Amino acid sequence: MTGKRLLILGGNRYNIPSIRAAGAADFHTIVADRNPNAAGFAAARESWAIDLIDVNGLERAIKAGGGIDGVVSMAEVGVRPAAELSSRLGLASISTEAAANATSKAAMRSCWAPLGRFNADYRIARSADDARKAVAQLGFPLVFKPDQSFGGSRGVKIVEADDEIADAFEFADAGGLEDSAVVIERRLFGTEHSTEVLIWEGRTSVLCVSQKVKSPAPYRVDLSVQYPAPFSPEQEELTARMCAQAVAALGLTRGVAHIEFCMTAAGPVLMELGARCGGGHTPQIALHVSGVDEFVETCRMACGLAPEGFEPTARRGADYRFVILPPGVIDAVEISDELRGSPELIDVDLTVAHGEEIHSLRTTADRAGFIAACGEDLEQAARKADEASARIRARYMDGGVARVYTLSDLT
Repeated sequence: MTGKRLLILGGNRYNIPSIRAAGAADFHTIVADRNPNAAGFAAARESWAIDLIDVNGLERAIKAGGGIDGVVSMAEVGVRPAAELSSRLGLASISTEAAANATSKAAMRSCWAPLGRFNADYRIARSADDARKAVAQLGFPLVFKPDQSFGGSRGVKIVEADDEIADAFEFADAGGLEDSAVVIERRLFGTEHSTEVLIWEGRTSVLCVSQKVKSPAPYRVDLSVQYPAPFSPEQEELTARMCAQAVAALGLTRGVAHIEFCMTAAGPVLMELGARCGGGHTPQIALHVSGVDEFVETCRMACGLAPEGFEPTARRGADYRFVILPPGVIDAVEISDELRGSPELIDVDLTVAHGEEIHSLRTTADRAGFIAACGEDLEQAARKADEASARIRARYMDGGVARVYTLSDLT
């Protein structure tokens, strides 16, 4: 039991389970979100309609409300404000420098350069001419991505020929935050993965490792995030070593990290890192898979408390499957109450409604919903996700009816 006053930055629909988990762990939860109708407000003890990046406004609200004991961000855009607020208020946190490193793909690559085999070659571009020079130095194939963004694969594109450079640069530039540069990296070949990592007093603990099913080139959107990754003991040891070195190089001393990497023929190579839990339902999936509630432990560390759970105690299966529909304007989506309330699923929902247009898949914003399925192993979880997908239909304004794409349809 903590009784600590905890500020949570981000209150969208996906954050509700984590907000509730923090409340159940006896944190006095305060959720801040610029949307005055944020769904997560109803799950918190207090709610503040303040933009996550408005550090001065948040600080005023904190002082007017009697102070807080810690702050955590559920969103990439809140990582720097959380560190800045903690610094101003003398709260336990990563440093503002570490937060800056962890929210800039260019800074990450620079910090990781001494890691050798775990890092990839890269260049920075601020114009299409810069991009062409980078391509001349690196050669094809490459990946263009914004240095800083809201996440969600925004602006990420594979480039394999000279005539693709200008469009890829424009796509990456448009997908970044204001004044963000474009990072150009050698494309890695292998299987793509993510990890959830806890950090405390110089130690790291890899709670779980996923294997990702990605959309076809040139865009790189998660279609399914599956646990656990089918690694050998040697691959698991190398992954744990890489994660420990990656967080140390960025200056992360406590809390959590969501690390994405590629398992190549030569071993794991870093792609990027977030100094926060993985997005969406990842904290609940990590709890099922590993037995450790990473979000609650992150909240404890943010309030200056030692984690109560640090090493994984389980190894179960999960499939975070995303709903992909054909392009068109939606009339209605059909998903039964029975499916929504299924005890076999952590959660399932559609994020599109009447009149909304489904676009071709380029970023996570083009996905139409999600299915978070769990099981004793991946095979069982994937079967549940398949069964749930088959029970969802969409009707279009032109009279057409479509089912959800299967993974084989898309890959």
